[in-house]
Amino acid sequence: MKIATLTCIGIGLLGALLAGLTALGAVPGFVDFGLGLGDIVGSEPIKDVLTSVFWGGLAILALLAAIGFGVIAPKE
Repeated sequence: MKIATLTCIGIGLLGALLAGLTALGAVPGFVDFGLGLGDIVGSEPIKDVLTSVFWGGLAILALLAAIGFGVIAPKE
């Protein structure tokens, strides 16, 4: 369980880093959910927000999973 906990913590921190970098504009947004936002002029801020939400959600879920794995791990 310790390996699963550390893996989830690593994925969560990486997701939080990518969410921050996308929000700052250092990493381009890639999520548009098939809405056809690529055809609209000036749709880059929308794609950046959706991508930041995606990475932030991934980070939150991974960190919550890490907490769950940490709680159920046997004590040594």
